[in-house]
Amino acid sequence: MQTIKYKFADGTTNEVEVTEEIYLIHLELLQQEKRNHWKETRRHTSLYYFTDMGIDFEDKRSESPLDLYIRKENIASVRKAMSYLTDKRRELIKLAYFQEMSFRAIAKEKGLSKSAISQRMKTIYKHLRKHLGA
Repeated sequence: MQTIKYKFADGTTNEVEVTEEIYLIHLELLQQEKRNHWKETRRHTSLYYFTDMGIDFEDKRSESPLDLYIRKENIASVRKAMSYLTDKRRELIKLAYFQEMSFRAIAKEKGLSKSAISQRMKTIYKHLRKHLGA
């Protein structure tokens, strides 16, 4: 016989005696829960989380006013070029670059092949280059 100790949200605890088989199942479930929690939270750690924890990241770039202006103009140009894309193409760009999904993950989500997504992205790049004048 083994003892499983439960700790409730209000701080109280309770102990239950179980067979060895049930105890091993309980341990496996605890390990699986930890793995699932790690899987879910490792992708969602943001800079805000670190800031809340007191960890600050110093921006070591020292951009001149000209560099700042050029960067803002580039961002504005890209936004304008993206406005010429269809909603579906804009969505692919958002998934790939803003949500950092792989082509394989996008393909799985959309029910397409990875090569289909790759081909669509090439077409999108061509349209963006055209509107950016590159």
